Amino acid sequence: MRIGWVVDHPKRDLAGSVLAAYQLASRGASVVIIPMYEQGVDVPRLGLDTLVANYARAANLDLMRSFAAAGLALYVLDTEGGVLAEKGGNSPPAMAAHIRSSGYADILSGYFFWGGQLHKAFNDTETMPPGQLHLTGCPRFDFAAPRWRKLLDGKRRGYLLVNANFPLVNSRFSSKPGAERETMVRAGWDGAYIDRFLIDLKQVFANYLAEIARLAAARPDQAILVRPHPFESEEVYRNALGQYSNVTVDGTGSVLDMIQNAAAIIHLNCGTAVEAVLLEKLPIQLEYLNTPTTAGHARLPARVSRAAASFDELLAMVDDLDAETARFDFAGVHAADIDAFFYRNDGLAAERVADVLVGAAHPRNAFVSLSSALRGTRPNPSIGQIAKGAASVLLGSAATEKLRTFVSPARRDKRIAPSTVAAMLERIAVHDGQAPSLFTAARARCQTTGLPLASIAIEKRPTRA
Repeated sequence: MRIGWVVDHPKRDLAGSVLAAYQLASRGASVVIIPMYEQGVDVPRLGLDTLVANYARAANLDLMRSFAAAGLALYVLDTEGGVLAEKGGNSPPAMAAHIRSSGYADILSGYFFWGGQLHKAFNDTETMPPGQLHLTGCPRFDFAAPRWRKLLDGKRRGYLLVNANFPLVNSRFSSKPGAERETMVRAGWDGAYIDRFLIDLKQVFANYLAEIARLAAARPDQAILVRPHPFESEEVYRNALGQYSNVTVDGTGSVLDMIQNAAAIIHLNCGTAVEAVLLEKLPIQLEYLNTPTTAGHARLPARVSRAAASFDELLAMVDDLDAETARFDFAGVHAADIDAFFYRNDGLAAERVADVLVGAAHPRNAFVSLSSALRGTRPNPSIGQIAKGAASVLLGSAATEKLRTFVSPARRDKRIAPSTVAAMLERIAVHDGQAPSLFTAARARCQTTGLPLASIAIEKRPTRA
């Protein structure tokens, strides 16, 4: 088997993708890690028979249809499939309805679920045949489980980790006014609701910045690490908090590493509260900053956190973190609220996904087509997509992706370096008791021209009998 695995944001998704690739390679598959923005030009040159996409939304439906028409077996492991709303575009019933009504159900060979709640919604509505619905968990959270946790940087540094979650009003990648609103409306949210939500969110964001500044001033000896969401601009945080010597604004590295190193995390409606519980670090929610609208948008982070009802209560928690952490029922919170959306904290999600993919009985139908690459594998490509495809066919996507970052510097974080993947793969193999020399990670090459691609190929060398 030759399996492609699409990665949206490497900082968030790459480690789990490499772990899944390791499990697949251990089972004899050849795996290619594919940057999301390069999939249209890379997939038709990789000779794949199976592709794991990072989501199934209106924005990539035409692309997925083209892949399916070329004979690829398509699976979805949504990179944002855990913290779901109770109503609106990403509630379980709405997501199931979208897959059924959009036509995705007709082209997908399988869907992997983070947790049982969404899996149940798909089953209850008969969105796809039951044999195509796989409750596995998400591989990126395997590192929070005891089995893999030692791969995190576990040195306790004692800082307060302040996680932010405001990309809709502080976007890093979209400069067009209203672009985030349009994206949510296309995803199934009611436009009037989104307008109300964004008004509240802008004010809550301003208040959040002000409260972190108050905390830094009130506890000048307490180190505070502020971590913007991967899709947020960091400039606003640096401007608002740059005067405080005890505050560092840094969004680099894995959020799991940062949580593992923290004394506790402070947040507002941020999904990383789940990771904090998985790693047994106290999540503190600044509940007093919420409005009814922002509180109701996604309730899970609040349910799994210790709520601060005022700034004074926040200070009291910070001053007594050891006792607050000891009183927090991590196992009980996981059983009551997290399992249904994130499944087991057993470190086996990547293995469950790999077992499904390797065990699938799909006919070998390698997809190779330079003409598809030229069109970005789209039925009606734009002039820009054709230009990108032509340049990629002539130079290889490794070169065109690098050139693109000069035009759009924010896209640099989307690039995936072979050395980064190789280092992750080596650490995983050693931790799992395997010889790292058995596994290779190198720049993938076009099956017909040999040109280097943006994607990274991972394989296990055959061993002598």
